[in-house]
Order: sequence, then C-alpha cells, then structure tokens
Amino acid sequence: MSVYTISPDLLRNIEKGEESYLRDILFIFTYGKNPFKVSNDKFGEVINSYLSVERNQEIIKTWLDLMSYKPSPFEYINVDLRNIDCEETKFLKLCKETKSQNKLIVYTTQNINKYTCENKIVFFESKAIYILDRDEATIELEHLSTSNSGDTFINSQVAIGSSQISKSQNK
Repeated sequence: MSVYTISPDLLRNIEKGEESYLRDILFIFTYGKNPFKVSNDKFGEVINSYLSVERNQEIIKTWLDLMSYKPSPFEYINVDLRNIDCEETKFLKLCKETKSQNKLIVYTTQNINKYTCENKIVFFESKAIYILDRDEATIELEHLSTSNSGDTFINSQVAIGSSQISKSQNK
C-alpha cells in the first residue's frame, strides 16, 4: 500500500483546461481495488483544507464524497495539526508522520516557499519528504496502478485499438 499526502496547493492551482490532473491524480484514489491511500489527520484538518479551496469546488466535493465510501481510501495518521497555521508546514508535518511513505503531491515545486526544496526533496524535522509535482504524480500513479494489475500474459497476442490479428499461429 502506498500512502500519499495531497497538498491543497494542487487543488487550488489546477486551472480550466487542466482538469485531467484532477481525474488522473485525485480520482485514482477512489477506485475500489487500488494500492493507494491519501493521508488524513485525526481531527479533520486535511478535509477542512480541501473544502476551503474555492477553485474546482464541485470536483473536490465529488472527490471527497467518493472518498467517504468504505473501505476508506484515507489513511488516518495519528497527528494533531490543529495548532499549525502555515499550510505548507501542516502538510509537510502530516507527510512526515506517514510511516509507509513520505511523498507530498503539489501543483509545482515552485510554490514551496517556506522550506528549501532541492532535487525534489524537502528536509522537514530531519526527515526527507519527496515532492511530486502534478506531472510526476500523474506518471507515478498511472505506472504503479497498471503495474499492480496482476495480469500475466504468456505466449499471447493482443489486438489494440480495434486492430485485428489474422492468420496467426500462437506457438
């Protein structure tokens, strides 16, 4: 299981015409049998942060509604974020406390202002946090979801895109 922390920065900065990022990143977590979860704190600060984003509000609400189904695609992390005012610090703290993986998805690393991000890594409280921008997250999630499909093909032929196989002998 892979647990990712999603920064509201991603949700806030996706503009009209970029909605495919919402589909390719957010909605992959809602599929019933996927190896991914989204980190969430024990007091709901993460959900409140997502709900406070004004851009893409309807899509975010739909995503959160789908995330409410059981089994939950949220991984609850035993961390209290209520006294952290800085959003950047709040989500780095959540990501740091996530035991299985320390990956934070952001819109762009250019939006990380309070901490130094070098080579896609932010050191936060002596822990390396790996930063994935929207494109890197899309590629990683797609790659991991398709590589974990469990399908095995041996001596097989596959016709893709309405193509046909004719006069073939599969030996």
